[in-house]
Amino acid sequence: MSQLYYRGAQAALLVYDITSQESFLELHSWIEELKRNVGDELVMVVVANKLDLESRREVTLEQAREYVTRALGPDTLLYEASAKDDDGTIDDIFLNMTRHILDRKQYLPRKRTLTPNVADEQLNTSSSCCGIF
Repeated sequence: MSQLYYRGAQAALLVYDITSQESFLELHSWIEELKRNVGDELVMVVVANKLDLESRREVTLEQAREYVTRALGPDTLLYEASAKDDDGTIDDIFLNMTRHILDRKQYLPRKRTLTPNVADEQLNTSSSCCGIF
């Protein structure tokens, strides 16, 4: 993946297919790629998709939880969902991911930017019409 694609990203949604062990194993390379290029400030959320195909499951929730906890920590969001069966889980995923981003931003040092005083800016502009009194 091009680094330009995820530069400045706040979060990553990592999705694997519960009916494919190979899909689950590929999570590792994505996690390592993101850790290496984006850093710890990125919120990563893991979604086990195709819950509607439970009878063909190759990856258990316990397997996924163990790996995600080891690779990303115990607070990492992990969901099982079905993109096919819209049961509201997808909305919950995005809502909780956004909450994690906002919570993390509260504890990160803020970048200071200098904002010019609006009145100073208006006084310094040349206008043939009006002035500020």
